[in-house]
Amino acid sequence: MKIQKYSNKAIVALCTIAYFASYFSRKTFAVVMVNMLESGAVERDIAGIIGTALFVFYGAGQLISGYMGDRLSPKYLMFSGLMVSAVCNLLIPILPNQYLMIPVWAVNGFAQALLWPPIVRILSDNLTHEKYVTANLIVTCGAHISTIVLYVYAPICISFMSWKTVFFTSTVFCVIVGVIFLVSMCIVLGKRETEKREKLKISAPANTSIWKIFKDAGVFPIFACIIVMGFMRDGIEGWLPTLYSEAFNRDSSESILVSVALPVFSIISLFFVRVIHKGRIFNNEARGSGILFAISIALCVPFAILINVEATWARVICLLLAAVVCACMHSSNFLLISCLPGRFAKTGRASTVGGFCNACTYIGASLSMYGIALISDYLGWRATVISWICILALGTVFAAVAFKKYTRFLQ
Repeated sequence: MKIQKYSNKAIVALCTIAYFASYFSRKTFAVVMVNMLESGAVERDIAGIIGTALFVFYGAGQLISGYMGDRLSPKYLMFSGLMVSAVCNLLIPILPNQYLMIPVWAVNGFAQALLWPPIVRILSDNLTHEKYVTANLIVTCGAHISTIVLYVYAPICISFMSWKTVFFTSTVFCVIVGVIFLVSMCIVLGKRETEKREKLKISAPANTSIWKIFKDAGVFPIFACIIVMGFMRDGIEGWLPTLYSEAFNRDSSESILVSVALPVFSIISLFFVRVIHKGRIFNNEARGSGILFAISIALCVPFAILINVEATWARVICLLLAAVVCACMHSSNFLLISCLPGRFAKTGRASTVGGFCNACTYIGASLSMYGIALISDYLGWRATVISWICILALGTVFAAVAFKKYTRFLQ
């Protein structure tokens, strides 16, 4: 029993390190893009296409990764993802022209998609649901810490060498972590992985339709909730600096400081929602997300009223309201993307569900990038915040629709 306890901790630690490396190698281009533009290595419009290519292939790859994650060994999928990502990071600095960066970074997006659904399966197969939720918190925090580390490391690296060094460093890091992860997982899991899958085959036959499982669990409305969450989370994170600068006439440096503060709020929100998830109310992911959507609506109302008020106190209040709404969306993300897929471990489809959930997140994120741009351009930022209220209201309705059937599934 003691040996299994330590092996479970090792599994969580290995998944956290692998996801840390995944985020590090995923965000390299975004972090050094300014330097690449300054050096003439890439043009602005091509840089936008490169970033979009990763975004699209990552979202689409979640569906494929989720399907494969329930049928193939997850540790080998994760190892493959890290190795392919390492190659992509190696190629970017040495490619002869910027156009070749587009397909290479698209492949990196797909490689990155091979991480999360297999992590869901590994954790859900080997941990109780309560420990699975805690493990997800640790793994997710690892991703946020990776982002902060990269934003600190990259400027130092560039000041002494060049932006190319950041990609080369990411390559070496991914290879080292990938090898350590695979060898360690083979040792830690041993025969447990095979034995667990044999038990799942008995409790959930392979011919059980995933669509029937979705229908019986009542998760189709929850997928709509996830799209709403993705829209709001990535929309606020992506557009808040611009909103802050334009709505309150602030300079760009102050707006950048605003964007740096958001990862800190996201980490705080994760620990907060983990505590309340232990209670009866938020232990149901549909109900918990519905409550978070409703709270966000209440916060957006004064935000919409104060957004054009030219006073320091109004600017500070709006900034805090936006940060708390974003924190609520990160909390909802934890419930719907991290906790919910683990509920399907008994059906043997946790990885597939994780892939669908993550894909829905990026549908919402894609809609937010274009939708918020259009609304803010034509109607202004107050109308944009009002549109957030309407979208959050839809999310609350979908959560209410899913609640009864999903509750029966949990019971």
